[in-house]
Amino acid sequence: MGKNIDTLKQLISNWRKLDIDGVLALVDDDFTWNNSGGLNPPLVGKAAMRADLERMAGFIKESRWRLFDWAEVGDKVWMEGVDEFIRNDGVRVAVPYAGVVEFRNGLIVNWREYYQRKLIDNALEGKGVSEVVDAMLDRPEA
Repeated sequence: MGKNIDTLKQLISNWRKLDIDGVLALVDDDFTWNNSGGLNPPLVGKAAMRADLERMAGFIKESRWRLFDWAEVGDKVWMEGVDEFIRNDGVRVAVPYAGVVEFRNGLIVNWREYYQRKLIDNALEGKGVSEVVDAMLDRPEA
């Protein structure tokens, strides 16, 4: 196993605890995060990431983010997983996603995520998580 996947898994572990400082310790000062699946411009820099993580931590009761598959080549990790969380109001959101994370000097410098925003909207509109999505997510964590 490469060292970059270890860093990514530590970041996931930190976010499961909603440990924002722990997450930020693993990203480069020049960090760029395309975290909207292309809907919005990327977040640039740790301050922007902190603000977005603080916003999310304000409504997340429990994070269940996990990876199913990944591949590490050089300074990049390709991943497939699920961003799953329980909101403070009890609503469960589960979104399968894929992404690419780039590293520099052992820290994450660029992150691109790809997912269907409609799945989030459906959960927030009270439609829940579909059986199709649940079947996709019924897999062991990598």
